[in-house]
Amino acid sequence: MKKDCSMVMVLLCTAALVSATPETAAQTPTSQISPEWQALGWTLPKSYSPDQIALFQGLNAARGTWSFEAETSGEETTGSLVGKLLVQGGSKGGMASAWNLIWSWPADHPKHAIIENLLAMPEKEQFGLMLVRFGPVQYSEDQPMQKPKTPPSFFMGRWDGEKQKITWAPRPPFGGERGEETAKEETPSPVFEMLVDAAGKISIQNGKHLPEGQIQAGRATVRLEEAPQQSGEPQLLTGLHHIEKGSEIFDPRILRYLPAEASDIHLISDRNGHMAHYRISPKAFDAFLKQVWKRYREERAAKPESWLDYSEEEIAEALKGASVGRYEPQVRSTEIIFEEVLTWEPLEKAWSHSGPRKRSAAGANYFYDREKGIAFHDAGYW
Repeated sequence: MKKDCSMVMVLLCTAALVSATPETAAQTPTSQISPEWQALGWTLPKSYSPDQIALFQGLNAARGTWSFEAETSGEETTGSLVGKLLVQGGSKGGMASAWNLIWSWPADHPKHAIIENLLAMPEKEQFGLMLVRFGPVQYSEDQPMQKPKTPPSFFMGRWDGEKQKITWAPRPPFGGERGEETAKEETPSPVFEMLVDAAGKISIQNGKHLPEGQIQAGRATVRLEEAPQQSGEPQLLTGLHHIEKGSEIFDPRILRYLPAEASDIHLISDRNGHMAHYRISPKAFDAFLKQVWKRYREERAAKPESWLDYSEEEIAEALKGASVGRYEPQVRSTEIIFEEVLTWEPLEKAWSHSGPRKRSAAGANYFYDREKGIAFHDAGYW
């Protein structure tokens, strides 16, 4: 995950996904995968609605920094402001497509900000859209990496492809609370529209009944900066691949678990994880496992709350491994239906080696046949 995906984004993705109850897209036969959706990071069938492709492309194009002008809501009057809009995130990687929008003002020396997290998850026929908004809050240069202390507002979105706009309306309360006072039920609901054009220019219009200080109308005016290193973004692999060398892979999610010395690599990659079958020498495999556990010690020391605890004895056992005899890899995907039965060469004299796990369950298990120099691992990202 990129640095610009903040702790705010991670927490909000979790909250949104737990609270939502979408009927997600099923597995897709290889011949029926939509190339347009696959280019945006999703393995979806050609029959899946293409209506929101323009939205995803527009939000990806919006990444970077823009100047903006806007009007804010007030009890009796509206206020005008000029500031900067920072757009981060993207459609690829993670359980959801997620973009982070930070509206800050004044332009030269920002003091205030509104933070919005726009999340998209596939449902049966199209993507469900959620917006989580914080603010106005006090501006900080570390805003993308911080969790605002103010409570958020949750909105559900409806995309109009013809008008290129999302209409945002309040999300029902978490927990399905009922029995509120009649006065609350009669309070007008806040709504607004967000326009996203093909060039990435974002506008807000028709804001009604918004809390004081919210942007009820505004637009990005001039692009000030492109997204950092946009041309050098990591190549996120999805689907079925055969790759000659591990050094030819640049997906950071896979590089974490795959030895660079691996060769003749058969790989299946989903958004949730991947599995790989490859050849590697015993010396290179042993060195890789030692490096995996060395990295665990370093990362756990930096963020102990993120990792499960392993004693030195448990680490030694994991490095040593356990003999399991013949092992036949179970070739599968959570996103793709393979129209031909896929079989990978079995490991006749396999040893099992556990890798470290995060508290989110992210991690990998390895199997290795030292006589044939064949390895297999199954990695999950959460």
